[in-house]
Amino acid sequence: MRPPVSNTGNRLHPTQKPVQALRPLVESFCKPGALVLDPFAGSGSTLAAARDAGRNWLGIELDKTHFATASRRLQGEGAAAA
Repeated sequence: MRPPVSNTGNRLHPTQKPVQALRPLVESFCKPGALVLDPFAGSGSTLAAARDAGRNWLGIELDKTHFATASRRLQGEGAAAA
């Protein structure tokens, strides 16, 4: 049996990515006004990057806790933790 994965210090989701690292990817691979789809939205980092880059965005998240986190974050309540 493998030992549990330790937390890497991410505050919103275990695999949270920094928005500042995702925004250049969004800008490079998605035209302004186009749609960014994240079918595993987690804490919403990719969606926040898309929003900040002026793209439309749509996220899907099955976990109710992470859905709530992403929803708050995208409405501005969690922006400081982004």
